[in-house]
Amino acid sequence: MRNSTKKLAGFLLMIGALLVAPQEIWASSSSDDIVISTKDHLVGGWEYTAAGAPEGYDSGLLMIVKSGDLYKVQVQLAAGALNGTDIVVKGNDITFKLNVEGESVSVSLSAKGSQISGTSTSASGTYTIKGVKSISPQ
Repeated sequence: MRNSTKKLAGFLLMIGALLVAPQEIWASSSSDDIVISTKDHLVGGWEYTAAGAPEGYDSGLLMIVKSGDLYKVQVQLAAGALNGTDIVVKGNDITFKLNVEGESVSVSLSAKGSQISGTSTSASGTYTIKGVKSISPQ
């Protein structure tokens, strides 16, 4: 029962996030329709931790959605949301950039089943990221 409640809460969180997401995340979409492919292992919500990253950036929710052939990335933190740019997807690997307090951060992740891992790199250093899929489009 607890697991199904957690899945329902995660699904509702994803729907809520998509409804209240800043318009900029969808601005470059050529269509108003968001299509989530269930065959795409990257798509969904990922609860992540970044060991050693500055407080406030060391954990959060990574949302990956697909609109047509374009991917959109948003990192949701307690202090707000950051939209990914320069997004490149190859199979189950994704790279993107974030603007964090005026500094460019490059993120490289690889998904395997319900796990995601990789690194974030900036002038401040490189941090290991690990996450678990908490919101699945299925």
